[in-house]
Amino acid sequence: MISVNRIRDTWHSGSGNTSIEDNGIALAYVGWQLALAATKNLHEQDFQYVDDNQRLSVLLEYLVFLAHHADRLTFEVLSSQEREHFMHSFIEASCRHFQRNAEEILGTADYHDQFVKLLRRRNSEYNLHKAPNGQPGYGLFRSFGSHIQARMGDKQTNRWVIDQVIDIDAPEATSSLAKSINHLLETTNQVLDKPN
Repeated sequence: MISVNRIRDTWHSGSGNTSIEDNGIALAYVGWQLALAATKNLHEQDFQYVDDNQRLSVLLEYLVFLAHHADRLTFEVLSSQEREHFMHSFIEASCRHFQRNAEEILGTADYHDQFVKLLRRRNSEYNLHKAPNGQPGYGLFRSFGSHIQARMGDKQTNRWVIDQVIDIDAPEATSSLAKSINHLLETTNQVLDKPN
């Protein structure tokens, strides 16, 4: 089970009507926390990372998967223009989180570009899978889980990581992200019904 101490996904009362871009930035922080918690959870479930590079590669897969999920969810609730602004802010803020943390661990490099290129590749693949009402189906979870399995390897200690991801971690992360999107939109007077 993914354990995140506390996810802040509402604005302080009296903070005014925040922009769609602010909501995207706020959700990127939620996504970062969920990806970090899922990555740590694999270790807590006795799956083993060889090094920090491998750990960051799993974290990156989670960030990209959650970005894809956020895009599908916002398609259901925002106008195309709002969604474009929201997702741009979300992706840019996610890239900044990953860039800063990867630099601290691995040194200077263009991790932003790495994030964007992987997002494009994965979106092409993930878009082939249905997500009724924005909720990922088994095919999408399996596709994502196979990437985590590839990153972790299939040696004895890690051979069942795909099951952990498909059955427990990915559903929990996507469910939490969906709740956070609704909280952010509800507290900033955004319309939750898809525009006509």
